[in-house]
Amino acid sequence: MVQRKRNVACLESLWDDKTEDRLNVVPILELISKTLDVKCSQLNCNTENEFEYNLGLLRKRNYGILYLGFHGSGGTIFLHDKSEIDLAEIAEMMGNGFSDWIIHFGSCGVLRKKKALEDFVGNTQVAVATGFTKTIDWIESAALELLLFQAFQTYTNPKLACRSMLTKYPDLVNRTGFCFYADN
Repeated sequence: MVQRKRNVACLESLWDDKTEDRLNVVPILELISKTLDVKCSQLNCNTENEFEYNLGLLRKRNYGILYLGFHGSGGTIFLHDKSEIDLAEIAEMMGNGFSDWIIHFGSCGVLRKKKALEDFVGNTQVAVATGFTKTIDWIESAALELLLFQAFQTYTNPKLACRSMLTKYPDLVNRTGFCFYADN
């Protein structure tokens, strides 16, 4: 298989009210960066304005993978200030500035609503959207995300990377409710 470098940009909200010893995805990004030799960046987004502003910053970059690390459920991500943004609003903010990118929702149950997911992919023209349909365990989801980001570096076609996850790690896929959608 051909190696393809897809750098990872992450938008993440605070997971709780801790200001010290904070839980975040930075260690996952560091492991990805060091082992797969890709660039990773992480920006905090605790309000809808920060989220939209940071999307604007990333739109001008050439990362290839957008990792959204938030609490969530049923087609919606939750920001730390208690605001909620659904997939349609995220798609509107993104426009087609992320066409051909891979979007990963590292959030509980955000991809539960299939129609909202299909509309999101169609409206943004992203290559593929991935995430979870269930409430996820932090460690299990982190393990799956590491394997997924590795697959995205290994396969030239992101849909093939996702399909490989289904066949190689069926138990982990089932436990997390991992799913993906690509328009074409």
